[in-house]
Amino acid sequence: METLENANNADCVKTSKRAKQSRKYGMWYKEGATDSDLVSWCDARIAVYNEWIKNCKELKQSSQAQLLGGMSKEALEAALAALDAQ
Repeated sequence: METLENANNADCVKTSKRAKQSRKYGMWYKEGATDSDLVSWCDARIAVYNEWIKNCKELKQSSQAQLLGGMSKEALEAALAALDAQ
């Protein structure tokens, strides 16, 4: 029975460590991961996120263009004038 309790405690500690790493880094690392492993993983994640950021910026720009493309020049000027008045 004592062995089972120790196993449960070990799992809780491991889960807690994994949860902290997951919250901070987006995933947890295996025990014994080398500095080289971590740097390589971080570089790969940064590259993925940079691509996503670029895609989101392009989507935002095209969506704004579509949104404003449907407005008349007068409506745009009125909206800008209202912003300037604030």
